[in-house]
Amino acid sequence: MTVVPSGSAAAPLPSPLEAEVIAKLRTRLRRVMVDGIPPDLDTDFNLLRWIRGHNGDVKAAMTHFRNYSASREAAGFVGNDLFERLQWIIIYGLYDLSLHTRSPVSLYLPHLGHCTLNDSVWSADHNAFLFVERAWSQPKELIKSMKTSDYLLHCFAFSEVLLQLILKREKCQSLGKGPVQVIVIFDLSLINITDYLNPVSGYLKLWQLRAEMWQYWYPDIIQRIFVVNPPRMSGILWKLARLFLNERSCRLFEVMPAGKEGVRELLKQLPKAFVPQDFGGDFVYTGADGDSAGCSLRKKITTADHYKSLQHYKRKGVRRARPTHKELLPAESFHIPIFLLEGQSLCWDFLSSGELDFHVYTNDDEFDMVYPLLRLATSKLPEEGTLENLVTGEYVLRFSNPSQLFTVQLDYSITLVGEGRYSFD
Repeated sequence: MTVVPSGSAAAPLPSPLEAEVIAKLRTRLRRVMVDGIPPDLDTDFNLLRWIRGHNGDVKAAMTHFRNYSASREAAGFVGNDLFERLQWIIIYGLYDLSLHTRSPVSLYLPHLGHCTLNDSVWSADHNAFLFVERAWSQPKELIKSMKTSDYLLHCFAFSEVLLQLILKREKCQSLGKGPVQVIVIFDLSLINITDYLNPVSGYLKLWQLRAEMWQYWYPDIIQRIFVVNPPRMSGILWKLARLFLNERSCRLFEVMPAGKEGVRELLKQLPKAFVPQDFGGDFVYTGADGDSAGCSLRKKITTADHYKSLQHYKRKGVRRARPTHKELLPAESFHIPIFLLEGQSLCWDFLSSGELDFHVYTNDDEFDMVYPLLRLATSKLPEEGTLENLVTGEYVLRFSNPSQLFTVQLDYSITLVGEGRYSFD
């Protein structure tokens, strides 16, 4: 469905100064990235998003671009059939893109839900398509049913789907239309506001980590976020959200008033044909995989859905190694090199007193990742994982304390599985 233009609200074309900065960013990235910029990401509009999203700071854009690109490859979000595989994973709930890691999204995808619209609801006026999300109704149960890494990999996959939809649109339409973006309608009708008033809760921590991934790795893909059906005292929730959103991201949000006034305000901003009927518009999604607004139907979380930790050792038939303790000072990084033979697997788990940046790399190159860089927290569940199908070589588990102020206590266990065999290329 396409909405007929009635004016311009789209992202502007790059200015002459921005064109110069695009060229500078491209040159510097090509200089430091061994395999060059991935072709699908090497477009003027895509690099423009990185420049605008980082407020013209080329150095910051470079750092986040390299981390994102390496993590994307480690997660398996690459290849000519990437979009189709991502769609398959999201629809059928199996995360097995990467050669080295597996994560059973099918176990928790029904609890998170997802937008089923792709880019089918399109506004030529805004040069943007619609994404609808409903806030969690069981946040306290949600954080018992999945690890932080599970949630972030889910967000990573969905964000990449949106980016691929954007890139495909831009490839097919004229350059004069400018960068394609996404308009989000975020529905708060199902939440209990009292569940969200604790600023140090585990579920707000998930929102924070998701927001940071979105701000750093998917800059400027969002045009506006319209928050609809806000509950009473939602102003408190907004104050908490502002603690982990940068100023540019805060400006994207517009909280609609409750009731009919909110509907009138929303329809002043967006065409009626673009807005789902649930929120006062005319659009109705009729697919079997979602509700009338285009959101998949969520399954209620019960105690049977709670995550059971340390089962990956049992599945591999090995005993967990004795944990080791490490104190990470502010901004300190800690590297654990492990030599593996072909056929061996690597299992780990850890608990930390604060946020940690974690990834696994090889070939003495921090950007040659076999497990993506994720900022993790273990407030409810330990982080754990397995790497398999590895070739002979040294692999490094890297933990980094992102705080400039606080020390983090880390307890970790690493276990090798199998005897393996030597194999050198």
